[in-house]
Amino acid sequence: MKFETTRFGSIEINSDEVFIMPEGPLGFPDCTRFVFIEEDGTHPFRMMQSLDKPSLAFVVVDPLMVKNDYTFSVTKNDLKQIKADDVEALHVLAIVTMAQEFKNITVNLQGPIVINTQARLMNQFVLVNSPYTTKEKLLADGQDAESLINENRSNKSLITKKAM
Repeated sequence: MKFETTRFGSIEINSDEVFIMPEGPLGFPDCTRFVFIEEDGTHPFRMMQSLDKPSLAFVVVDPLMVKNDYTFSVTKNDLKQIKADDVEALHVLAIVTMAQEFKNITVNLQGPIVINTQARLMNQFVLVNSPYTTKEKLLADGQDAESLINENRSNKSLITKKAM
């Protein structure tokens, strides 16, 4: 399938590369189909490109790049939304707010995107009573961009399952 995008022009997508977000990301309920695009030289960032709105693409990153102890809990109902039986099949990303200077880039850790890679379903969760904000600094004080880019952390075990 071919899709026209504002940022990437015409892109060829296989159906098995499409992820469905039934409720859309916050503020974009009509945007439910996405693909992830990795551009050369942009690691650790990826683009979450909407297939419903050509101009909509979010920069996303592994939240462990921002906080190496990042965790949150989900309920059985949360898991049902993305047809997951367990947290082991899930992957987590966070939306990045870009800035002119690298040191001013922020990451939304209060609204993680949780992805069931097997079912190709995802949802943006809003963490209530969370220690995280929507504007966490990408770089810790004194950290430089190169050290962030060279870190290689696994995205597993970010989520714990609440007993409910």
